[in-house]
Amino acid sequence: MIHNIVSISGGKDSTAMALLAIERETENLRFVFADTGHEHRLTYDYVDYLSGELERRCGVGIERVRADFSRQIERKRHTVATKWRADGVPEAQVVKALEHLKPTGNPFLDLCLFKGRFPSTRARFCSQELKHVPIETQVIEPLLETPGLQALVSWQGVRADESRNRRDLPEFDVEMGTWEPEPQGHLILRPIIDWTVDQVFEMHRRH
Repeated sequence: MIHNIVSISGGKDSTAMALLAIERETENLRFVFADTGHEHRLTYDYVDYLSGELERRCGVGIERVRADFSRQIERKRHTVATKWRADGVPEAQVVKALEHLKPTGNPFLDLCLFKGRFPSTRARFCSQELKHVPIETQVIEPLLETPGLQALVSWQGVRADESRNRRDLPEFDVEMGTWEPEPQGHLILRPIIDWTVDQVFEMHRRH
């Protein structure tokens, strides 16, 4: 048995990839959207719309996962309450920090509270913490324990002409296992890595 996990971002490329998976009549499809809590309202509206369309076409909608940093924030609260005081941080500052250092339920804001900063071009931790990790821990890792599982294929809707970092990514990649002579283990597929933006929009128009 092979399970196929298609990551949905709410953008044009992941939508084209989802449609490609349907065109290929891919079996055991799961569409997953990692909700960062910091997307534009139109993105959420579009994911809702797309989920309904995918469910209508192939019987599978988009499931959502969200990161949870409540434990990390609790550990940081303990550090503030103990180490800060031991280090002589003024009590008013400790109290003010503890007043604000509480989970908000918004993954992006909670990540910033835990890290003690906002992400930047020099500290890019959003995608890993808010998208890759929750999909890995909440979807992929449980599926890898499925009896009779032959392979789990993670579909990634990235394209080479988007950035230098993506230019040399292979179409077929391996987290653990092998593609040959048959798929085994946890594998990565980037089926539109060589597509142009025109091909992406052509897929949209076709559907």
